[in-house]
This record gives sequence, structure tokens and C-alpha cells, in this order.
Amino acid sequence: MTKIAVLIANGSEEIETLTPLDIFRRCENAHCDLISVSGKTPTCSHGVCVCADKEIDQVNLYDYDAVVIPGGMPGATNISNDKRVITALKKISESDKLIASICASPAVVLAKNGLLGEQKATCYPAPAFIELMGDNYTGSDVEVGERLITANGPKSAMQFSIEICKALGLKPKF
Repeated sequence: MTKIAVLIANGSEEIETLTPLDIFRRCENAHCDLISVSGKTPTCSHGVCVCADKEIDQVNLYDYDAVVIPGGMPGATNISNDKRVITALKKISESDKLIASICASPAVVLAKNGLLGEQKATCYPAPAFIELMGDNYTGSDVEVGERLITANGPKSAMQFSIEICKALGLKPKF
């Protein structure tokens, strides 16, 4: 059984959070938890309240095969500022597990915390995010690396989710 964690925080982008969650839950042999860093019912960037399955204190992110980080502001900042998440992501980045990040999160969560290394990645094309990404930035809609998948924003959420499924050997049923 493949275990996937989708993170959520106050200010996370709804499409980037719920599209992967929905797609993963359509896959056989996969278990996906929506994990909040902002209490049981965070409010997303467009005012939608979402009930998380678990809160960050109830899980060990390293127990998952993949961690998905949505964008949205200030959601990406709220995730980036959570020391528990960053500590886990540093350990995960040194393993054979998958990190997937979309929109603001490749810049605000991964690049800002030194988690990209030399890997190519994409993000939402805002100048401040591109600057944080530096030479890692490709400008692609979705960038697929060996253990890192990134995407540029809401318009790419479905493709992003499908690429994560492919990397994990999962097939969603539509």
C-alpha cells in the first residue's frame, strides 16, 4: 500500500490541495491522508474550509512514500514556517521517497529551506518566486525529476497529480 500525505494550511490553494487528494483516493493500493499544520479545519485561500484527516502532531511524515505540498498564499508560508514539516522534508529529501510541490511551494517551502539542491524545478511564475528558485527554475508547467515533482499552479493541478501517480506506480480510476 502506497502512503501519500497531502499537506494543508490556512491559505492553501484549494485546487492544488483537493485535486491531488481526490486523484490519489481514486487509486487502488494507495492511502492518502490530508494533514493540516493549521488545526483540524483550515481555511483555504479562497475561503473554503476543509476538514483534515489528521493534524501534523499526529503523524510522522517520514512514514509516507510521498509528501505533496500545495501552494497558495499564505498557505505556502504557513507550511514553510512549520519546523516539524521542514525537519521531515529534509530527511525525506535524503531518501528514495517522493516530494511533490506546486505553485508557490517549490519556492517558498523547498528553495527557501535549501531543499532543491541541484534539481530542476518549476513554480508559479511570480518574480519573487523565480528569484528564490534561482538556477533551479525551468518555467515548465510540470517538472518531473527522479524524486521531485513540481508544478506552476492551479492550471497544472491535474497533470501534476497524474505525474505523481505515474512516479508512484499508481493508476487512478476515473
